Amino acid sequence: MRKPLEGIKVLDLSTFVAAPVCGRMLGDLGASVIKIERPSGDAWRETGKGFNRKRFNDDANPVFDIYNSGKKFLAVDMKTPEGMEIFWKLMDEADVFLTNNREGALKRLGISYEDVKDRYPRLVYAAVTGYGDKGPDASTPAFDVTAFWTRSGFLRDMSPGGEHYQPMMPPSSAGDTITATNLCVQVCAALYNREKTGKGDFVRASLYQAGIFTFASMILSTQEPAHLQYPRERYLGTASGGVSGTYQCSDDEWIFLATAGNIAYNPKIFRMVGCPDMAEDPKYVDRQYCGNVENATALFNFLKSKFITKPCAEWLALGKEFDVPLVRMNHFKDVAEEEQAWANGFLEKIEYENGVSLAMPTSPFIMNSVGEIKTKPAPRIGGDTREVLLNMGYSNEEIDKMKEAGVLRTCD
Repeated sequence: MRKPLEGIKVLDLSTFVAAPVCGRMLGDLGASVIKIERPSGDAWRETGKGFNRKRFNDDANPVFDIYNSGKKFLAVDMKTPEGMEIFWKLMDEADVFLTNNREGALKRLGISYEDVKDRYPRLVYAAVTGYGDKGPDASTPAFDVTAFWTRSGFLRDMSPGGEHYQPMMPPSSAGDTITATNLCVQVCAALYNREKTGKGDFVRASLYQAGIFTFASMILSTQEPAHLQYPRERYLGTASGGVSGTYQCSDDEWIFLATAGNIAYNPKIFRMVGCPDMAEDPKYVDRQYCGNVENATALFNFLKSKFITKPCAEWLALGKEFDVPLVRMNHFKDVAEEEQAWANGFLEKIEYENGVSLAMPTSPFIMNSVGEIKTKPAPRIGGDTREVLLNMGYSNEEIDKMKEAGVLRTCD
């Protein structure tokens, strides 16, 4: 089976999550990816271990592996002449250059897009930025927690309002993976266009822009003249007819009932909770009536009194029976046990040599031309340095000399 990007060579000079995820995705599609780390390693290695230092270490670092699976790892000090020589030799063979280094750092090394575009006219130069190329914050350091989650408005406005309001704490890396997907799509499009034109491209994905686009519905609906107000104690939007939201069950589990603004679901919902008379009442499917805040609040409180009478499992069964979009509100820890996820191959079992075993989320790509994609644990820092350099024509003696000089790092 020949994968779509087989034969494409990617040089990955990136750290943390967003750009590395793009490299992993390109590798999943068949590209050959070489990642350059500094001799001390990508800082995300230590961050990954920090998620659970009792189980995660240099031998089992799944939070690092999932974003870097399938790559060859080369540890080189690019601040040395020898390190830069290795870099340029790899660039000579690259179809894609991937980075999330800030523009100033790239210029100091002489590897910004402007520095290389004439030398490599067929190169697809792919960059992740925090806040974009222009404006007062273009050079400001950024992570997904700041540029994606915070600047977009999500953390400030999605916490429940009220007397005890506090801004929400962000999930880790979610904004990075969304940004990476954006960049991966652009890289693939640029490679396709190169086949037609022979020319490379400069493609960028910004964490801030990804946040703005992801939360577009909220950004649009809160502009003047004001429509929706955030933060809120619960969703009282006119579109949902007052029934969408979170409800507690008798066993202290929680469910989420969603209608996506389609009040045609209301009769099904009223039948599901045992109120067929309400299902036949035209006013409960009238958008003007249901969209009134006072009526919406009354409907919500009515359903709240119904859902608290049965355990979660019963409501889930009734939701399927009445074809209503109702789900249990999982904890993160629950996902690893989900039959639906395992049935579709969204999770796989990973066992490390040191005995750590866990459910690993799989690649998001599902393509007949790609087949099953397994997550591969990454080697330690410099794990592939010798192999990569030998394939480039360096001798073992030259590699050992550079190792002794601190230019590079190997695992042997």
